[in-house]
Amino acid sequence: MKAHVRPLLLALLGCALAACDMPDTTMANGAITMRGDTVTLRVTGSPKAVIDADGTFTVDGNTVPTTPAERELLASYNRSVHSVHEAGLAMGMTGGEIAAKAVAAKLSSTQDKAAEDGAGEIKKLTRDICKAQAAIKSTQDQLAAQLAAFAPYAKIIDASDVSDCESDAKD
Repeated sequence: MKAHVRPLLLALLGCALAACDMPDTTMANGAITMRGDTVTLRVTGSPKAVIDADGTFTVDGNTVPTTPAERELLASYNRSVHSVHEAGLAMGMTGGEIAAKAVAAKLSSTQDKAAEDGAGEIKKLTRDICKAQAAIKSTQDQLAAQLAAFAPYAKIIDASDVSDCESDAKD
């Protein structure tokens, strides 16, 4: 029996360690990741860029000088990515609650309006994600116009991403 427990414990440890290195949020096929208060941007052919919560912008490990207005836009970009993360967490919690209530309703043979209410909450959270994505797009456009160092990252979220999100949220 002990011989079977050791590989299982090693596998669980490996999974736990792998999870420790996962970003909190990933968007745009991994071009935007968030870990803690840091947003990282990755675009093919350009160095990694980082936006801290306070609007500090670094490219390839070097801090980019910014004006107060640019720094505020960068902080806004960071907040919008955090908004997507928060809405995603809330969506997951709501989905879990819907599932639990559906199982309880099935076991008790009663119909429960909670699933319908939960579906409404999911739609609201989806719209929240779309609003945050639109804010990221708008901020990208402003930053590209004002901050040359941001230009390579200004097309991560494009207009079709925003319109597709909004269209999906209506369904």
